[in-house]
Amino acid sequence: LRLYQPFSERDEFQYSTQAARVNAASVDLDRIKVYPNPYVSASAQEPANPFNEGRGERRITFNHLPDRCTIRIYTVKGELVDVVEHAAGIDDGTENWDLRTRDGLNVTYGVYLYHVDSPYGEKTGRFAVIK
Repeated sequence: LRLYQPFSERDEFQYSTQAARVNAASVDLDRIKVYPNPYVSASAQEPANPFNEGRGERRITFNHLPDRCTIRIYTVKGELVDVVEHAAGIDDGTENWDLRTRDGLNVTYGVYLYHVDSPYGEKTGRFAVIK
């Protein structure tokens, strides 16, 4: 704020703001992607393993998600594998899935389907987990 006259006792300033919000018309669910796709059991996308044993963190990343959505992951037979809730700011969101079922078991190799349900619509797609 640059002023050319000094403040006086009668000067009064008033500010108003609006909270950040998502313009529903600008949400493009077709931009949602899964990577790495296919997921290879020794993917370079995984971070280095800080432990002496095991293979470290396993994950698939969903990106370009809307601010609020639910990701459901299914087998090709239609069996629900896991549900991932995403709630973030208004920026271009990402969410990781740890390749585990709702019961905490590692998923098997194969093709999986995902369904993203949001207030702005729905998106479906598929990804593969290979050995």
